[in-house]
Amino acid sequence: MSSDAAVAEGKHQSRAKIFISYSRKDIAFVNQLDAALKARGFEPLIDRTDIYAFEEWWSRIEALIARADVVVFVLSPDAVGSDVALREVAFAASLNKRFAPIVYRRVDDKQVPEPLAKLNFIFFDDAAWFEQSADQLADALKTDIGWVRQHTDFGEQARRWALAKGAAGLLLRSPVLEQAERWIASRPSGAPAPTEETQRFIRTSRQGATRRRNALTGSLAAGLVLALALAGLAYWQRGVAVEQRSIAQQNEAQAKAERDNATRNFQLAQKTAESLVFDIAQGLRDVQGMSAETVRKILETAQATFEQLATSAPGDVALQRSRVVMLDEFGETYLTLGDLDAALKAFRDSLAIAERLATADRSNTRWQGDLARSYSKVGEMLVGQGNLEEALNSYRDSLAIRERLAAADPSNTPWQRDLSISYHKIGHVLVDQGKLDEALKAYQDGRAILERLAAADPSNLQRQRDLSLSYENVGDLLVVQDKFDEALKTYRDELAITERLVAVDGSNTLWQGDLARSYSKVGEMLEELGKLDEALKSYRDSLAIQERLAAADPSNTQWQRGLAYSNIGDVLVKQGKLDEALKSYRHCLAINERLASADRSNTQLQDDLSIDYQRVGNVLRDQGKLDEALKSYRESLAINEHLAAADGSNTRWQHGLMISHTKLAFVYQKQSRIAEALFESTKARDIMAALVAMSPTNAAWRKELAQLAQQIAYLQGQARSQ
Repeated sequence: MSSDAAVAEGKHQSRAKIFISYSRKDIAFVNQLDAALKARGFEPLIDRTDIYAFEEWWSRIEALIARADVVVFVLSPDAVGSDVALREVAFAASLNKRFAPIVYRRVDDKQVPEPLAKLNFIFFDDAAWFEQSADQLADALKTDIGWVRQHTDFGEQARRWALAKGAAGLLLRSPVLEQAERWIASRPSGAPAPTEETQRFIRTSRQGATRRRNALTGSLAAGLVLALALAGLAYWQRGVAVEQRSIAQQNEAQAKAERDNATRNFQLAQKTAESLVFDIAQGLRDVQGMSAETVRKILETAQATFEQLATSAPGDVALQRSRVVMLDEFGETYLTLGDLDAALKAFRDSLAIAERLATADRSNTRWQGDLARSYSKVGEMLVGQGNLEEALNSYRDSLAIRERLAAADPSNTPWQRDLSISYHKIGHVLVDQGKLDEALKAYQDGRAILERLAAADPSNLQRQRDLSLSYENVGDLLVVQDKFDEALKTYRDELAITERLVAVDGSNTLWQGDLARSYSKVGEMLEELGKLDEALKSYRDSLAIQERLAAADPSNTQWQRGLAYSNIGDVLVKQGKLDEALKSYRHCLAINERLASADRSNTQLQDDLSIDYQRVGNVLRDQGKLDEALKSYRESLAINEHLAAADGSNTRWQHGLMISHTKLAFVYQKQSRIAEALFESTKARDIMAALVAMSPTNAAWRKELAQLAQQIAYLQGQARSQ
């Protein structure tokens, strides 16, 4: 892994996000639970507004649930009777979110929502045991949380890819692609399965990566056979030459010449074989249409043949080191196949050889470096398998070697950078273990090295970027510890570096993206501290960069998407600036309209566009512009009708259509157009009745159906009184 990637990993290690679903009557308990979870390193996402069914904040709730790693449902008689809380459960279940049900006030088992009924509960019904129960909940939430976080991250990337109509530019690339494949293959027992969209996204990424190397691999395989044959012939020639020398001393000069010639041939064939073995190991990672078993057999054959070559010259340390590199390459290839056990074995075999070489000559810094890298690779595999304690030990073994190397030659900047990477990797594991103070020290030790390197050569832009990413790691951890003031200062230090980089080369889109993210991080902290005006300015600075990037490359759908506009709109709504919020939402709507019209078959884009229309409609309704709100809601309805007609079995789309009818009914009722409100409510009821018939045990849907029946009865009474 490059130093960039290693340092950047930390930004994915922010605190686990927990959405709490509850009844308003339980708010006092939820506030206590909120504080307890924050104290234990989690980020509760709680909506404290008074939300009723079909109300305009539902799209915000959906966004919070989508961001969450785990959904905690506070069970109580009021919660299982709340249409909003039950609706939250249904939506989270559609995203395959992990649930953690807790009992605050006991309820009848038959009333527990179906997605929760099959799970173990944690009881908070005895206030005297609150802290013990909170510890039990925290332990449960931390179980496999690294895997669950990636479930959220890869799910969001898959969603962006789907929105961009499968744009090739958004597909995963190495090494993130291999990380995604390892993630799918290492799914812990009981963890929520990746959605079909996420799995399709990763499969398509792998297919795209393989096309360019199929022909190359065939030629490499043929070359390997030839090279190994030459190596065998050369070795035979060398043996014949030695034999001839012992038999015919009188021809010593000729025998020596033949031996030397054979040795040269052996060395040439050896180098050719090494090169081809490595090229094949790398090429097989991207071969399309070849089964995993076939790839595995090719690797095993190549390894066995190369091992024979190495056995023929056991004293050749260069050849033994080549085995270390070869096994590392094979390990990486096994990772792309999802064979974690084979990958770990290859890395451990490589480590065993590296240990022998390093032990034989402790003064050989190259072999010591190999050994440190082998420990690090084994550590990465153990992290992927969730074996954090062993991973930490392996990383620390790597760190000990790198500390000795760096101390022996402080002027060797690659060794210093490697040492900083080790500190950051250890920090990542400590974060996952919840050892936040130790993790912070590891991050700070790594950052101190990068600060010295950057200060020693301010013109080295790569060192400057490494340092900025290290600041981001430290800032993210400070956020987990609720040290928002310190985090804000750290993010601003990161921002200052990134601004200088962009000032040097404004055409570097990677640095421009870093700068946009830095402004966003600063904005998040300002918002957390209640400084909404400053937060809004920082968000707008981020948006300005995104707009320039999008204008420079209109074909890049990732840059074209208008998510920043909707985020700004949400802040403006909080400030009560509805006119500005409406303008921002409409910018987002215009962008997504273009994307959706370019690929009308992309249902995810169409679904999101429907939500954009609802956002605009919500603001217009709050402004009293009911006719305009109706127009926006009808646009949303038209999309939802198309989606629901395309797949009658898709309950999410059917439910979305029902919501569209209720929004129209609400506005019609406000306009005293009772007959039209009754018509839309009846449409909504019929859809809801069909959904309940499909899933009679869904308590949330039954509750919504009952509420619609009550609404219809009320409207019928209004109609009779007119």
